[in-house]
Amino acid sequence: MKLSFTETMRGKVTDGAGEVHPIAFHIRTAQVAGGLFRIEGIVHADVFGDEAPCQGTLTLSAAPPSIHYALFWSAGDRHYELRGAKSPRPLAPVQSMTILPVTLSHPSGLELASGTMHFGLFELPTFLASWLPVPTRARRQFEARCAAVARRALLGEST
Repeated sequence: MKLSFTETMRGKVTDGAGEVHPIAFHIRTAQVAGGLFRIEGIVHADVFGDEAPCQGTLTLSAAPPSIHYALFWSAGDRHYELRGAKSPRPLAPVQSMTILPVTLSHPSGLELASGTMHFGLFELPTFLASWLPVPTRARRQFEARCAAVARRALLGEST
């Protein structure tokens, strides 16, 4: 059976001019093979695109232990990449699994901003429930939110 889960992370990034911008993502992953997961979801990234549908990959590695995120989205005619990695450590499990250093870039590689995102421990029950093979309330809410964002994008409504 393939694994799947949903996750929400929030944080801030600082651009080259020193301005701080809030950023968040709400993603659903689906295992493709081994430690490779496909990502789909929604990104809230202030001036870099708010409530934008995103796609990407999440890669789990056992040796050395790491979790790599790569999210891609467009806002108007601009395209963005968010990359980050967690390095789980047995002596600091909470910190190493809840803090994600990130870099926000243009697809050409030009770095636009960097910062840190956090997984809120208050969201742990929803995260754990999302691993279940049956639809949960949180999963249905996530799917409804994705559908609403897609519908607004098709209708050309601003968010």
